[in-house]
Amino acid sequence: MKKTIAILFLLSGLSACQVLEQTPEATFTPSNFYKNADDAKAAVSTVYDPLNNTNMYGQVMWIIQDQATDDAEWGNGRTTANQPKNDLDKYTFTPATSTFQSLWTTVYQGINRANTVIGRVPAINMDEKLKAQYVAEAKFMRGFYYFTLVRLFGGVPLQLNETTSLNNLNVQRAPVEEVYKQVIADFSEAESVLPVSFTGIDRGRATKGAAKAFLAKVYLTRQEWAKASAKAKEVIDLGVYDLWANFSDAFLLANKNGKEAVFEMQALGGGVGEGSLMQGYMRPPYDRVNGVAGFGDDPVTENLYKTYSPTDKRRDATIKLYSATSTPAAPASVAFPGYVYKYLDPSATGNNDGNNNYPIIRYPDVLLMYAEALNEQNGPASEAYAAVNRIRKRAGLADLVDLNKDQFRDAVLLERRLELAFEGHRWYDLVRTKRLISAVKAQNPTISVQERHYLLPIPQTERDVNPALEQNPGY
Repeated sequence: MKKTIAILFLLSGLSACQVLEQTPEATFTPSNFYKNADDAKAAVSTVYDPLNNTNMYGQVMWIIQDQATDDAEWGNGRTTANQPKNDLDKYTFTPATSTFQSLWTTVYQGINRANTVIGRVPAINMDEKLKAQYVAEAKFMRGFYYFTLVRLFGGVPLQLNETTSLNNLNVQRAPVEEVYKQVIADFSEAESVLPVSFTGIDRGRATKGAAKAFLAKVYLTRQEWAKASAKAKEVIDLGVYDLWANFSDAFLLANKNGKEAVFEMQALGGGVGEGSLMQGYMRPPYDRVNGVAGFGDDPVTENLYKTYSPTDKRRDATIKLYSATSTPAAPASVAFPGYVYKYLDPSATGNNDGNNNYPIIRYPDVLLMYAEALNEQNGPASEAYAAVNRIRKRAGLADLVDLNKDQFRDAVLLERRLELAFEGHRWYDLVRTKRLISAVKAQNPTISVQERHYLLPIPQTERDVNPALEQNPGY
């Protein structure tokens, strides 16, 4: 790992809502912190904090998970001055592309904070049940961060203890299987302790259902179909999640952390520095809200728009299609002026100050994982049809019927694309099903996506300071 990021992250990123002793922040050290339950809660808050960083779900993850797929593309009259966005878009990125370094640094920051909580909170004299919950939340987040890394980069350095020194940091990449073993262990341990739900200001913290859902996703990624379907069914059987009556209801600000939300990046607008960027950055420059122009990130492809049936209620709730005659009007130079429409906050006064949460796992994802895993075991059984058709019925579409195993597999992957567009799943779905190259080339044959792109490159800066890190093949 990069030695300059290995400094102790005990207190950086504390939530603005935390009220601690009136001690100057610069004097906080391990010896005068981690003394009581408030300290433990503040420390756990720092573990979640990287999620809303621009180097994760604040922006970078959209670029990787959506921009690098057939759902979004710059061009045809739409441009960005951000070279890394273009590089991901056209698969011209290299190990030196700054996006990868930004993500790597931020994720390992979260891991070190989780390790610190896991190592130090058990010694605090406080309520034992609450203590166990805080440690479980840290394990959940450590599992989440390593799951992010292993899916994107393959094997990575596996650090399970707090980093307190800049010595001996030339850590080799752990094998993929070893990383996944730790991810499963962390989610499993968290699952056994975390509550089913939270109330009030604690809504949005990791729950038992979230841990089960991520285990289902881990097993789905690894094609352990029986385990994937079992875990997804456990989420369903908890009885705490359900579909909103209308697809668009899931994205209303009033429904944040609502019944479809399994795990979300939390955002708080109002000028406190915890707002989301989606509502502004995904909006086009010619559509101003409260006088603020957007940036048009994740510009929607015509390929995705036309994949929706005209009767699919999700299409116009997901994509806003402008024209030269609409109000506001799109420039005539933009060949297909479609933009992401899921994340709206009309009250936001800045592009980085939305109240929109980012849905990392939404309940329809669980239903679709369940259906896919069942089909891969024994073909499309009635339970698999029921799970998918619940989602299709809400979208105004007819039920799936009479499909064979291959047809059902294709139908579920399509349903995932349409239901979960711009929620960060498309890249992973194309990678795990080995359809990345064919899908991207079908959308734009000129994009030079190749076999090596099934893994991202290890950031060059990391390898410069840590010679023990081997590069992924082809880079």
